[in-house]
Amino acid sequence: MKQTRPLSILFLICLLWTQTLSAREVPSGGEMLIDLIVARPMGLAGTILGTAAFIVASPFTLLSGTFKQSGRRLVVYPAKFTFTRGLGDFPGYMEDYQIVEE
Repeated sequence: MKQTRPLSILFLICLLWTQTLSAREVPSGGEMLIDLIVARPMGLAGTILGTAAFIVASPFTLLSGTFKQSGRRLVVYPAKFTFTRGLGDFPGYMEDYQIVEE
């Protein structure tokens, strides 16, 4: 009887620490096609334009102390949109990256 108490406590801790499983919607072929033909090229263009704008604005952002924040907004976010998400996966792609430091 004494051995069941630590096992039950361990079992309870394991249940509390596990993450819930969530169903993930699989994108349709049309969503993948639109992503491939429209969104990815626009994301690549946004990454290139954002990098150019960041290079031009970097002396000013160094003076104002917003160098890292402008780099994230102009270069990192478009690059993550273009290169790290799954094909056709649009919802919530920037939720993790919307942290604004003041």
